[in-house]
Amino acid sequence: MDLVEQKEDDGHSSSHFHMNTVSLANYDPTFTVMKDIQVVKTIPVSFPYIKDLSPCQFLPREKTHHIPFSSKAIPELHRYFSVFPGSKQATAIEQTLKFCERDPPAGEATACLTSFESLTDYARGIIGSDSDIRIVRSSLISSSTPTLQNYTIMESKVILTGKVIPCHAEPYPYAVYYCHFQVNTDNKLFMVSLRGENGDWVDAVFLCHMDSSPWSVESKALIRLGLNPGESEVCHFFPAYDLVVVPQ
Repeated sequence: MDLVEQKEDDGHSSSHFHMNTVSLANYDPTFTVMKDIQVVKTIPVSFPYIKDLSPCQFLPREKTHHIPFSSKAIPELHRYFSVFPGSKQATAIEQTLKFCERDPPAGEATACLTSFESLTDYARGIIGSDSDIRIVRSSLISSSTPTLQNYTIMESKVILTGKVIPCHAEPYPYAVYYCHFQVNTDNKLFMVSLRGENGDWVDAVFLCHMDSSPWSVESKALIRLGLNPGESEVCHFFPAYDLVVVPQ
């Protein structure tokens, strides 16, 4: 089992994995800008192969509410999950808790959520208390699809411009998602149909963060794009184990 890489100030990690799924530690998101998503254009994109998404599905609140989710309870969590201190599993738990307990980046409302009910509460606190919500994910790639290949953009549709809540799967014994929302910023969410060089298709969630001004100059996304904070929007595709929450 591999460990998740260190998170960046913009809320993304350079890789993700879930403790009871296949290792996704080599996944590296493709960062780009909105103008690059043009029909018939070809771009290289990496999508990790995931055999089964069920371990990434939330457990009901009644199954998780009694389990402490705090770095203060690490010895108890080691016993509860039967992991040895110093093991990769224990280290992953400790890193996730530490990350979830950090102060939120400037201008963001963040939360680590451990059940669908907590996700709903968090999302309604942002979108509206009476709002219905829906979850949007990328489609799974097949086992025959290369994890990195060139894809031709066949179609691009805007799902929403407005309150978009991206959530990233964190390494933990059960599903935990780090969700973050840029306050007073209308981001853009797309569904992009891609055709790979091998002929396989992916319907991919594509999110553009329209205001990168609060991000650190050390953000890998900005460095890879050769940008300074606030100079441009920053966009990326979502692997199937991450999700985005939008109004219904």
